[in-house]
Amino acid sequence: MKPTIKPTSLAITLDEMINETKRGRLDWRLELQSTDELDDSVKHRITEDEKEWIVDECFISFNCKFRGKDYLMITYEHIKRHKDLVRSDNLIFLPPLDVRYFDVGILSPYIIDADAVLLDRFHQLWMLLIELQKKQDAHVSIKVFDPFE
Repeated sequence: MKPTIKPTSLAITLDEMINETKRGRLDWRLELQSTDELDDSVKHRITEDEKEWIVDECFISFNCKFRGKDYLMITYEHIKRHKDLVRSDNLIFLPPLDVRYFDVGILSPYIIDADAVLLDRFHQLWMLLIELQKKQDAHVSIKVFDPFE
């Protein structure tokens, strides 16, 4: 079942969440799975446009309680590299709380039509939460998963 929230509404909610996070009023649980730090020799490769591309994938799960409602938002970035060329696609999902899989196929019914504004808000939220985590802020916890488990 596709979420009914519009990208503009979610962007406004994210703005409010960012502001509440800056005030120390939200607790975040992040989960991350990425191939970014792996050696290129173990990464997936695809051939497109007669070029071999090295593929990186990154899932980030954002979970918090905001205004009495539990939010689970998952972002996915698919990055292809060939020499100095880089192509990236981004997806955003709003699954039910019990759907916490880092799998695009499982998450696909919960996709949000992301625009540049919404992607920017998620980037702002990510940067804020990473900064707070570096300061060991108790309002942010991050769990990193091995992409091969």
